[in-house]
Amino acid sequence: MNLVQRLRDTVAARRPLPAGHQVVLHLGSQKTGTTAVQSWCREHTAELAAAGVVTRTTQPDIRAALDGWYDVTRPGADDRLRAFLEDAWRSTRAPGLFYSCESNTGPAFARDSAELYPRIAENVAGIARATDGVPRHVQFTVRGYAAFLESAYQQQLKHGRAVRFDELADRVQARLSWRGVVEQLARTFGAEHVTVYDYDRDRGAARPLVGQILTDALERLGATGVEVGDEVSRRTNTRYTQRMADLSLEVLPLLDGADERAAFHRFVTDTLGRHPAPGDVPASFLAPDAVTALDERYAEDLAWIGSVVELR
Repeated sequence: MNLVQRLRDTVAARRPLPAGHQVVLHLGSQKTGTTAVQSWCREHTAELAAAGVVTRTTQPDIRAALDGWYDVTRPGADDRLRAFLEDAWRSTRAPGLFYSCESNTGPAFARDSAELYPRIAENVAGIARATDGVPRHVQFTVRGYAAFLESAYQQQLKHGRAVRFDELADRVQARLSWRGVVEQLARTFGAEHVTVYDYDRDRGAARPLVGQILTDALERLGATGVEVGDEVSRRTNTRYTQRMADLSLEVLPLLDGADERAAFHRFVTDTLGRHPAPGDVPASFLAPDAVTALDERYAEDLAWIGSVVELR
């Protein structure tokens, strides 16, 4: 980044956001109900606005405003995010803003790192600069390492990356931990301004996870009178069956270009995912003993997380 751009970002970070406003930042993680949270907000935009909350949860709009997914290494990233949030307040009279985008924290895994969310330090620092001067609270959801690793791998297949599971697992499995992620969030925003949600918690008859995230956010934003009830979307992304995963590994190396990979993804999802053949089973990649070890590590880390920030 050149000197002029660094100076522009510094000025943008110091410019005060509108007085009397506050923001809840729902930052992920991926594959933990974020799509359902965002869908509910889009379906209740008018009701939320009447209660003093403006939402920014539509991913194509966020990508367009930020010139792609948020990346602090790109010149002007802080400016674009800050301007996007300011515009939400400028275009409405709502004092509260709910922003939901799981991609602001960067990719869950990168080829050059064994860490979980290797870019989170620089990315959340950028988010902090872009929201400096306004009260803010961060929501982040964690889930068991075995399920998260398998889900993240399937996401790579969906995006057209023909990587074998063992290649990913061999690099990251031993280092899987939410501790570094939570430490970074707490260090950047303050532990009292971070709530972590356990995706795997048995909530019984209590409010489901998506409803809990939304209810907590609206309470913090002072949106009285908005009830998050049974209309909470349970929309989920299609989970790969073993046949879908095996076919992807065979076909993806033969495809040429993003258009062909996108067309193949639509075929796999629409034809095989929504109309499974008899005997299809959910894709599974980890051995049972590996799952057990990862579950035990997750339980230990949850206890630690609960000692650092609010855990729900």
